[in-house]
Amino acid sequence: MTPRGAQRLGSTVLLCTALLCLPSPGHALELAFPGTADLVSTTPAVDGQHLIATGPWSDTGLPTHAATGAVQQFTWRITGEDITTAGLLTSLRDQIEMQGFTVPFTCFATACGGFDFRHALSVGSAPEMHVDLGDFHYLSALSEDGETEAALMISRGGATGFVHLSLIQPPSQAEAPVIQSTRTPDPGTELPETPPTDLIALLTAFGAAPLEDLQFQTGAAELSGERYASLTALAAFLAEDPTRQVVLVGHTDALGSLSGNIALSRARALAVRQFLTEELGVVPTQVEAQGIGFLSPRAPNTTPEGREANRRVEVVLANP
Repeated sequence: MTPRGAQRLGSTVLLCTALLCLPSPGHALELAFPGTADLVSTTPAVDGQHLIATGPWSDTGLPTHAATGAVQQFTWRITGEDITTAGLLTSLRDQIEMQGFTVPFTCFATACGGFDFRHALSVGSAPEMHVDLGDFHYLSALSEDGETEAALMISRGGATGFVHLSLIQPPSQAEAPVIQSTRTPDPGTELPETPPTDLIALLTAFGAAPLEDLQFQTGAAELSGERYASLTALAAFLAEDPTRQVVLVGHTDALGSLSGNIALSRARALAVRQFLTEELGVVPTQVEAQGIGFLSPRAPNTTPEGREANRRVEVVLANP
């Protein structure tokens, strides 16, 4: 195999580290999906941490392990006859174990912890990734030498399967993997990026990051939950250096007038600011709130999934 070579067999996806592609010890993760697999989202390698669940959600929270290294994330949609999450899990787990990886933890839907489990982890976001809270499987994997780790979230929406993979490699080995799907995007179409697991790594690398675990209903500014991993991470980041300042920018879907949505989007940003300052102890002067309505969509507003993706708050660094 050449350093960047790949072989496509049906719906085979080849994830290849630099050390495997070269004649030295390393790891490959080769996944063959049933049906037709479309790679719909990918991120570049970003050095940081990715939280991998080690057990189900409980009253004390979610037990996790912070995998450190070069973090990459990928999302596929799988179409075909009789696609089930259990079938995808069995197929992918068997392939992973046959390649020398162990599976320390796996769980299903409510046994994982349902809503709390899903929103405590970075497992992609709509519209690229759909997670049915009543029908998802989670799996963690570890290479034989413990240097490469992976986490899979498998779910389904209607007749379509969804698979999100987080791959964490040693920074010295990381190389953009060669990925083959049975379909490729139309020429000139960019693949949408899902955020890296480490919010702070994305924020410091690119100057902005979406707060993916926040949820808003159409026309509402109130936060719909009580625990937000992204806000906890952001509060810790701001507490480390009192000179750091950020701007929270609210976004909406396109239902309603522009002026009304600008006001609503700022109200959403203010709600997040209030949570940071009152619940997490962030100094108020470190956080500003603004809103731009539907002027910066990241998905079409013509579908429920697109509107959900557009109802969000992003954090922007206000100083270096």
